Amino acid sequence: MALNLGRKRQEEPVAEQRPPLRQRLWPRRTTAEAGATRTVVVKRGPRRWPRRRTNPVSMIIMAAGWAATLILVLGMLLTWGDANPGNTLVDATLDAGRWLATPFHDAFTRSDPERQLYLNWGIAAAVYYAMARVVSWLIRF
Repeated sequence: MALNLGRKRQEEPVAEQRPPLRQRLWPRRTTAEAGATRTVVVKRGPRRWPRRRTNPVSMIIMAAGWAATLILVLGMLLTWGDANPGNTLVDATLDAGRWLATPFHDAFTRSDPERQLYLNWGIAAAVYYAMARVVSWLIRF
């Protein structure tokens, strides 16, 4: 599948009638001239804001936000499931989660350390995802 980067669509001749590929957003206008009815097709210009823009930098930022969120959520799940912290993968995940949640350390204090971890890491995950989403959206334009 080839990408059409920067190419304009070729205009099709108006005389050729093809069945619509998708449902029309508005009905065709009909005009009456001397008792005859003819169909007038209204041509749209290009969209001002495309529905989806692909920008590699924006996608990288969004992927980093998702990665941070997933590491924090995985760390919360490992803590909730009482995973063995002596395991290399569990230890690496919890270390990465602690590093990511450093700005949110002791944002809320609870008597139970596990509830404090869930609360602070959950807020950190939500903030990382929201910030990645906003920065990704801003970079797209």
